[in-house]
Amino acid sequence: MNDIQIYNKPLTAAETKRTQKREWQRNNRRKFQERYGFSSAANYSNGGLRLKVLQRDNFACVKCGMTDSEHKANWGRPITVDHIDRDRKNNTMENLMTLCLSCHGRKDQAWYLRLQRGPVHKQEIISMRKAGKTYQQIAGELDMSISTVWSWFKKWEREGLV
Repeated sequence: MNDIQIYNKPLTAAETKRTQKREWQRNNRRKFQERYGFSSAANYSNGGLRLKVLQRDNFACVKCGMTDSEHKANWGRPITVDHIDRDRKNNTMENLMTLCLSCHGRKDQAWYLRLQRGPVHKQEIISMRKAGKTYQQIAGELDMSISTVWSWFKKWEREGLV
């Protein structure tokens, strides 16, 4: 007799087998997570080298030095292992490095998002501001965020350039 029921209907043998398999997988994933501190999926995505990479890099971000325990305290999750060349199929020790979420995000951010647009429009921003335009008006005309315009203008003011 089938003990498992969904919506008060007994499951077929195939459904019971699938349910039991799913539960077995969940338990094994949970055990792996408890044993190693990271998910089996994260391990598989690095060709099973995640632990070796973390050990080689002393469980710390190679850019800023944040440790795995600090990372877990700050972000609530284990430190990441990155593919240097962004090719997820290239799982070699030389192509993998340990990065915190901050450094990983900066590395993978598109170049045009990292481009600092304030300095490019420095003279325009200063002259528009001197002409009495608001930060919002300047941002709208130059297609920038208000905070970018404000931050750069204040920086130039502190430096005595305005």
